[in-house]
Amino acid sequence: MKELQRKQKIRRVIYSIPSLVTLLILTFFLARGALRVINKEWESAARLKSLAEKAAVITLREQELKGGIARLQTEEGLKDEIKERFNVIQEGERVAVIVDDRGVSSSTGTSTLSWYKRFWIAIMGDK
Repeated sequence: MKELQRKQKIRRVIYSIPSLVTLLILTFFLARGALRVINKEWESAARLKSLAEKAAVITLREQELKGGIARLQTEEGLKDEIKERFNVIQEGERVAVIVDDRGVSSSTGTSTLSWYKRFWIAIMGDK
């Protein structure tokens, strides 16, 4: 009998409003902490992915720079770089200028055509 009364007293304390409110508040703070940890894990995973991509880009850039350094260490590579940056030529070299014929227009060629032929060419193209 006394044991039964003791169990009922314990149940009354556990299921009382103040203890339930205390347990609810404790549960709320534990859940909030768990959600913060999950959010930090997601942010860390995103940051890890971003850093891995940056590392891959940096590795490729390093390889390009090493190739450029190796090219500049040769005599021919050094000359090519000087020519490219300063627009100079070596003694004995010549520069060839290539002009595209399609870009050149003559004023006499199109003025001899009648207006409707020029209109037709403008619409359909020169065939």
